Amino acid sequence: MDLRRFITLKTVVEEGSFLRASQKLCCTQSTVTFHIQQLEQEFSVQLFEKIGRRMCLTREGKKLLPHIYELTRVMDTLREAAKKESDPDGELRVVSGETLLSYRMPQVLQRFRQRAPKVRLSLQSLNCYVIRDALLNDEADVGVFYRVGNDDALNRRELGEQSLVLVASPQIADVDFTEPGRHNACSFIINEPQCVFRQIFESTLRQRRITVETTIELLSIESIKRCVAANIGVSYLPRFAVEKELESGELIELPFGEQSQPLRQCAHIMLEKRLARRCTFLFSVLKSVFCRDKNNAGLKPGIEITLLSFAVARPFRLVYGAYQYFWYRDGVFSPAASLSL
Repeated sequence: MDLRRFITLKTVVEEGSFLRASQKLCCTQSTVTFHIQQLEQEFSVQLFEKIGRRMCLTREGKKLLPHIYELTRVMDTLREAAKKESDPDGELRVVSGETLLSYRMPQVLQRFRQRAPKVRLSLQSLNCYVIRDALLNDEADVGVFYRVGNDDALNRRELGEQSLVLVASPQIADVDFTEPGRHNACSFIINEPQCVFRQIFESTLRQRRITVETTIELLSIESIKRCVAANIGVSYLPRFAVEKELESGELIELPFGEQSQPLRQCAHIMLEKRLARRCTFLFSVLKSVFCRDKNNAGLKPGIEITLLSFAVARPFRLVYGAYQYFWYRDGVFSPAASLSL
């Protein structure tokens, strides 16, 4: 059986029409139609039905799709294994939460690009729940985000916890978020309801029966910090996102006690092939050289990296090596908190 037919099917599903699939595959629409017809004859099922202007999978097609995704991953793995040892190349689709993308990713990606200049990076900022879905749907290769629940399809490796801090303007007065049953005459400034640290903060307030005047929702972490600095309200953010403002005195940390739930980061990985010799060497260099910096500013080690695409196994390991440096620059590498490579 011609494996190109499976690639054609996968492309039609992703593009939503035979025409757009033919444009992406650089072939004629009749070729796409022929490939689909051949698959339907092979499996004795109808794969697509037209609903409006879109070609949608039938029930039988949906049953076959996960196996087709797995088949294309195996094909990519075989191609990668057949390549001679060389610099990594190809596309790497990276999705991340906004705080990590704004404050952690730039340094890591800078090092990654220096070591893998042939890799085409695609970056996108998404909510943590959306990131998990994107990875499971094969819409992303690497996800960097906070843990938002268990998922049997992902192989989780714990890598530590991240500290959160309640911040406010130095001008704020008469607020207390530790006294149970208290009402604070201030606003809580944060982003969307599915934000992980918003959920932790609001859960803690409910446990303590503490209330605030209003909740102000802003999309940008920088906008949130600017409004907090202007004494419009308080916010609850990862410490690394407000480190500079705390050091300069633009923001102050308010007492909050221990958070009710930890902000966990971990690694979800699926490794089906041996690490390339060149990347193994690079990982060793990253670990030995970059761990010399011990200025960790009190952060606990932690990051979450998810890989569901074998085609980018080699670029992924370079990204992971850079991240491990960044989060473990206190020089401590615990075997329980590292990937088995």
